[in-house]
Amino acid sequence: MKTIKALYQTRNSLPNSLLILIGIAIMLSNFISGVEGRIWSSTKHIDRHIDARLKEEEIKPSKQSKDAEFLRRVHLDLTGKIPTVEAVVSFLDDGSKNKREKKIDELIGSELYLDYWTRLWTNWLIGRDDNNREQRLGLEAWVRESLAQNMPYNQFVTALITAEGNVEENGAANYLLRYDLSPVDLAAQTSRLFLGLPMQCAQCHDHKTEAWYQEDFYGLAAFFANTRLERIYEENEEGERRVVERILKNVAKGSVYMPETHEPVPPSFLDGKRPTTPTVRQRQALSRWMTGKDNPYFCHAIVNRIWAHFMGRGFVEPLDGFGEEYPPSHPRLLNWLAEDFMIHGYDLRYLMRTILNTKAYQRTSETNKSNQYDDLYYSHAYVKPLTAEQFFYSMLESTGFERLQKRRDRGQLDNMKRRYLERFLFLIDNGEMEEVEAFNGTVPQALMMINGSLVNDSGSHKERGALLHYILKTNRTKRDRLDQIYLTTLSRYPRTSERTYFDRYLRSSLYRNDALAYEDLYWALLNSAEFALNH
Repeated sequence: MKTIKALYQTRNSLPNSLLILIGIAIMLSNFISGVEGRIWSSTKHIDRHIDARLKEEEIKPSKQSKDAEFLRRVHLDLTGKIPTVEAVVSFLDDGSKNKREKKIDELIGSELYLDYWTRLWTNWLIGRDDNNREQRLGLEAWVRESLAQNMPYNQFVTALITAEGNVEENGAANYLLRYDLSPVDLAAQTSRLFLGLPMQCAQCHDHKTEAWYQEDFYGLAAFFANTRLERIYEENEEGERRVVERILKNVAKGSVYMPETHEPVPPSFLDGKRPTTPTVRQRQALSRWMTGKDNPYFCHAIVNRIWAHFMGRGFVEPLDGFGEEYPPSHPRLLNWLAEDFMIHGYDLRYLMRTILNTKAYQRTSETNKSNQYDDLYYSHAYVKPLTAEQFFYSMLESTGFERLQKRRDRGQLDNMKRRYLERFLFLIDNGEMEEVEAFNGTVPQALMMINGSLVNDSGSHKERGALLHYILKTNRTKRDRLDQIYLTTLSRYPRTSERTYFDRYLRSSLYRNDALAYEDLYWALLNSAEFALNH
């Protein structure tokens, strides 16, 4: 920046075209510095609030995490998988003071980030049910493009709620189609996900603990009552008809009825107000109310969800529990974060950077006597089981799946991984599509689920192409081999005590071939709690 300004000061001797470029560079630099400054200010505000609360509770926070612990955590949280060995070594060798901030910026918006958050948002929107593949792919494509553009969150939700037109051209419409355009189902999912409200409880009766009545629920559902899917057919020479176009549209009429009285319910917002003028575009009216600045739930719900994803626990738990029964643990901080998010243009990446750069996020999960039982005030990093997808993709990384399949193109690899993931999720599914989160099986079970021999062979010291065979072949010393195995599985170097323990294991082992001991180590680390947890 100083160099650019120095050049600008000598502008009398420079051509106009270069002066213009320098001016643009200065403006961009000032803009970036301004964004970074706002993030830094917001981050500091969060830490001051958290630290003040810890002081009130007489809790001593844990120390800051070490670099390897931070790197693994932020990779899992932003990309859904552990980092590569090369990424770990590069980060640990980097001596710059702001390397954590740079790593966060590098990951947010990356291809891995887009892949992971596309899957995450698709699951949040429509669950893991894969019965309609075309529907899911259409929504995924739209979500990915929206995330790539960093679409403001209020526009993102508006596009989903108000989607209409050609379904093949507007992938957002697949959110509504996933629930078969059912006003009741859409009201339940929309209020739960975008407002953090357990409105589904009021579908059958007045809510038992919150101030929501059946009339409130069906008034919300009525906004979806006039949405229809029109199919355009084409007939071939044999007289067979096929659908060539699907159009999502609003019609003039459509009602929902109270279950017992069978009386029609007009559209009404949850604050008791109704649209000022009757309109066919009822969903547009709903989205304006939902995303409006005066809505007390919209920004709070997404801030709480993103905070919970990174911190292991939301201010409000469960995430759709906003109300009297589950008050927020830090109400003033939640209110401030929601307002800050709105002020900064509903920018999800800004919100993520703000949280990830805090001391609170970057604390170690190791506790002290003061905070070992704290599960409310964020005095240490909360240990989280890997989600099913995180476990799956981290397993592929640690077993060298893509290296073993290096002859296949990207399309083939993606299709293979998709098939294995589908099988993996099917076998661990508990029947509740939205609730399959943590993988609670063992690594051998997981490997068998994924594909048996294809991945299982990665731990063989004999098989050419197997990951362990490659590690032992390319690393001749015991130290280098241990380093590579630990970096591959746990994303860190082994501790001195672990090196000593393995030395003793080698000496006491009955194996005639030391390679078998390395096999034991490789599988022991993959089976460890350290691998299966985000800590």
